[in-house]
Amino acid sequence: MDSVIVVTESRLIELIENAVGKYFKQVEAPRQEPDNISGQKSAINYLRENGYEICKSTFSTRTARGMIPCRRFNKRVLYSKNELIAWAERNCERVVQSNASLMLAKNANRKLRYKSN
Repeated sequence: MDSVIVVTESRLIELIENAVGKYFKQVEAPRQEPDNISGQKSAINYLRENGYEICKSTFSTRTARGMIPCRRFNKRVLYSKNELIAWAERNCERVVQSNASLMLAKNANRKLRYKSN
């Protein structure tokens, strides 16, 4: 036969919190990477890492004109990773390794032809 245990309300709450607390310590929430990038240099590097080449002056001009999505927080400019990629897909040509190699070869050939004349 089961025995009956008499406990005060505060002690019962403490026992439940301890039991639940042990469970939640074992299960950690997955860490989410922050979506915001702080600063122009970091945003340009992020775009380049994802295959979108853009020079600093073009990026600055387009940000100032409101063409690139960003938010201002005090003196800092914050860019959303998702919004940057979406903007780049709409407005930039993605640089693929083979295209980059072709572009380099064409430029090298132009320079050689220019020097020989």
